[in-house]
Amino acid sequence: IDLVHASCTCRTVQMSDEWCTIESDPGVFTQLCEEIGVKGVQFEEIYSLGPEAFADLEAEKIYGLIFLFKWQREADPRPTLEASELGIFFAQQVIHNACATQAILSALLNAEKLDVGPNLTSFKEFTIGLDPQMKGLAIGNSEPIRKAHNSFRQQSSFEIVHDKDEKGDAFHFVCYICHEGKVYELDGLKAGPVFIADVPAGTNWADKAREELQRRIEAYTQKTAASGAEGAEGAAELRFNLMAIVANRLHEAEKDIARARFLRHRAHISLVSRDEEVELLDEVDDDDAPADIPSFEDLLEKEIPAIKAIVEDCTKKISELSPVVEAEQKKRQKWMKENSLRQADLVPLALCAMRHLARKGQLVAALEKGKEVHQKRIADKQAASA
Repeated sequence: IDLVHASCTCRTVQMSDEWCTIESDPGVFTQLCEEIGVKGVQFEEIYSLGPEAFADLEAEKIYGLIFLFKWQREADPRPTLEASELGIFFAQQVIHNACATQAILSALLNAEKLDVGPNLTSFKEFTIGLDPQMKGLAIGNSEPIRKAHNSFRQQSSFEIVHDKDEKGDAFHFVCYICHEGKVYELDGLKAGPVFIADVPAGTNWADKAREELQRRIEAYTQKTAASGAEGAEGAAELRFNLMAIVANRLHEAEKDIARARFLRHRAHISLVSRDEEVELLDEVDDDDAPADIPSFEDLLEKEIPAIKAIVEDCTKKISELSPVVEAEQKKRQKWMKENSLRQADLVPLALCAMRHLARKGQLVAALEKGKEVHQKRIADKQAASA
């Protein structure tokens, strides 16, 4: 599987030219959700479709899967269902270039126990009685959603006009969700949800979606290979990208560390009250402690060794989670930097640099070096995803 970062260029009814194409990237999608008002999620790329694909993710904190694939016009024999009868939010895609955002919204608006923020909460309430096509129109007319989507519009000093007859690869986004113990595929180009599988108790629902994706990719690959064998034109390589919408790892780790600090603080106070010598490590206001941690009265009922074991467990947990916080903070700094570059017009800088290199007679050499670096970067990415 060649996992790619591709822009969404879906073939839909072109009702509006106000929606730009956006890149399939976890940093882009995470910031998109935050700008819409959803604070508790992030996107993680899935680099494998093997049994280990979701091993590091908690099933109850996977809110949806976003699948990007090379779109081909073909009949799909799978029946669609009536979303309203299932209690599923489903919108048909009627806005050109909106399939990435629409796939994300389909996952978020069907996620249980997820605070999607005031904008999406109001949107879901407003569209609850609308049919799928009208829901799609409502997405296109939602100012907060369109504004967040178009914040990733690429800035350029030049307008590139493409030949109307020029044909390029088309990519499309769909999402997979778990609703009431069943996995569904939500594709805005279809009439309704597609049932995928029942989820056995105690299993990760994402594995059922993974099995469906494997089947789908194998079918595409076989069809492409057959087309190539027959000498058909356009038997091109098929490319895919898969992301999971998960709970915000930074927030989760910080919350768990805060809980451990409050509990350790109470345990230390309990030991001090029993004339044990301890060093108070946590400067916290006990009034802000979570309601689910043991109270001082609960701790007084425990023996001293048990209290010390609580302190050790809390200290260990804090030590384990601190690197997670640091890694997630670095990841977000990287995302912010990359998103800033995506939203900046770098053409004047590139032209200025080329002009100076040409004056010094170094432009051709710099171009060749740039090609080598680019090819190495592609090779490294392919090796990492192999």
